[in-house]
Amino acid sequence: MTTLNPNTPFYQDMTKMINVNSNPMPVGYWNLILSIRDCGLYAAGIKPNRHWKISDVKKYFGLKGNAKQLKTQLEEIRNQRWYFKP
Repeated sequence: MTTLNPNTPFYQDMTKMINVNSNPMPVGYWNLILSIRDCGLYAAGIKPNRHWKISDVKKYFGLKGNAKQLKTQLEEIRNQRWYFKP
């Protein structure tokens, strides 16, 4: 099970909301699902965009590891569902 540091930007962004398809969603959750996608691409040898860096994902979530390990850890966080309270 992946444990997160509560001082990470991810935790702070969970209180900020954005509208996605006219429904509120925490900014942290939005970044989580995009980071899962991006780490999957990077693990397959595709850089999501020219400014993207794996170190930015590590700093944002406070995690360590390579792209495959990060993707697995991020999926565990998504599946825990502790963070999303509608």
